[in-house]
Amino acid sequence: MRSSSLAILVSGVLFGAATISGTSSAASLDLNLSNESAQIRFAAVTGGTTVGRTEASIGFLYTEDDVYILDLGLLVVDVAGSKSPGLEIGVGPKLYFGDANKGEAIAIGLGGRLRYKFQALQRLNLGLEGYYAPDIVAFADADNMYEVEFRTGYEILPTADIYVGYRRIRAEFDKGDETLDESIMFGFKMSF
Repeated sequence: MRSSSLAILVSGVLFGAATISGTSSAASLDLNLSNESAQIRFAAVTGGTTVGRTEASIGFLYTEDDVYILDLGLLVVDVAGSKSPGLEIGVGPKLYFGDANKGEAIAIGLGGRLRYKFQALQRLNLGLEGYYAPDIVAFADADNMYEVEFRTGYEILPTADIYVGYRRIRAEFDKGDETLDESIMFGFKMSF
């Protein structure tokens, strides 16, 4: 990737974070690292009603293989119901802009997030997130793309979690398939 493209992606992350934070009532910053990749994500609650809240996010992933991915997400989030205490569900789209070794990708993934906070162990939580973009909504050099992530977190403060997780992002390009990131990561998430 040329340095000008990287500058545009980083500028996009900063602009998006500033735009989202200007309209939000609550926000979080998530940073995770592995031996091969680093990711930063800013998320904010942009609206809410008695039946849930809307959460917007912007993230940036960089790998040592010179893969860059900018993503913009929008989730509708709520608790699953009184019969599933501690379970939170979010569904919505995520827009990806990526530059990989086998080509560039623009994709619209649909998916969501599950987060479970144990009732007996209030500080421990599990999370699962996944998105899939089929060929019809994959553009540039990409034919399809998917992302899956699992994490186990521990609340060290009321506004801060530490976690360990696994992430895999893979895309099919005109020149063949490529795993954009597959890593075990360590991270923290703080809310403000």
